[in-house]
Amino acid sequence: MPRQYKVISGDGHIDLNPDVWRDRVAAKWRERAPKRVKMPNGSDAVVVDGGEPNTIGITRSVGVHHEKLATQLPTFENSAGTGPPEQRLREQDRDGVDAEILFSQITSVLRQAKDDDLYLDLIRAYNEFLAEEYMAPAPDRLIPIGLIPITGVNDAVRELEHCARLGLRGVKLDKFPGGRGYPTPEDDRFWATAIDLRMPLTNHNTGKFGSGRGEPALKYDKEPGPDVHQREPLTYFFRFTNDAMTGATQMAFAGVWDRFPTLEMYWAETMIGWLEYGLWQIDDHYQRYMPMIHANWGLKYLERKPSEYIKERNYWGFLHDPVGVRRRDCVGFDKLLWGTDFAHAASEWPNSTKVMEQDFAAVPQNEKHAMLVGNAVKFFHLDL
Repeated sequence: MPRQYKVISGDGHIDLNPDVWRDRVAAKWRERAPKRVKMPNGSDAVVVDGGEPNTIGITRSVGVHHEKLATQLPTFENSAGTGPPEQRLREQDRDGVDAEILFSQITSVLRQAKDDDLYLDLIRAYNEFLAEEYMAPAPDRLIPIGLIPITGVNDAVRELEHCARLGLRGVKLDKFPGGRGYPTPEDDRFWATAIDLRMPLTNHNTGKFGSGRGEPALKYDKEPGPDVHQREPLTYFFRFTNDAMTGATQMAFAGVWDRFPTLEMYWAETMIGWLEYGLWQIDDHYQRYMPMIHANWGLKYLERKPSEYIKERNYWGFLHDPVGVRRRDCVGFDKLLWGTDFAHAASEWPNSTKVMEQDFAAVPQNEKHAMLVGNAVKFFHLDL
């Protein structure tokens, strides 16, 4: 019988000492695999393949008063959320949380591997560790999200299928499946496979797939002339909101939502207070600027308003966001997932549920249950 939840965090983090899973890496790569190193100030860092140390920093400083963050020297031993699964379950209990959707922040660190075969082996080893060891004590409470490599669609599909075989409840995309910051036709094989496998897709990159870092947001049919203002045209549609709408908008203009009418995405930790204005603005600016963008860049018109795709096909994650809770009707309470952000510094742990109750004080019980439990159960198939 499926577990009866009262509170699910739709956004938690796993930040573990890599020594606990290094043995899963193939022997030929093990010396180049992630390892813990000590920084001169005594804090911990992770090094991959001889690269620059990645300090665990304030993101692992949950429960530390903000006035002490500047002097905090986190280590894997003195930080909450960095221990074994049994410790994590105790930390959930202390916070009044029944289960967590768990995201790993190690993806970009693994990409420091200088060899693609090493990088792919690290992704595979880590996913297997999550499924076979970390979640094993309580798979209905510890719900880790698998990693997808950014080395091309073939590798992405292969790891997606492996995550499904492992029993992971979802995967996280840091770039589009083809490894780019913009969608390509080759990505369609990944979207189709995810639908066939019923594998939930997520992003925990503030709503972006890496675009804006030297790559265009889309591949356009035309190059504008020198007399045209040279800016990324897609940004006309959300000039005065944050970047959280970027990925969903890219997928709309690339036709992904039209070609795959059952595809959905969960954008974790985007917050939601901006959504009401953002949805109005994208439709308003689409009407204003689309004729110019179509003429100069060849971008094709959408079959529907952009806000309709965004509202209907996407879920959004939020933490302590009383403004967003009040304005939830703009997108619908059935598309929103509350989370704690544990064990990062933005978390209210061990008082997350107390703060949540304040934010939800005026919310009807059915809507509250959806944002705390029902939407996570539905999206991640936790009732199966």
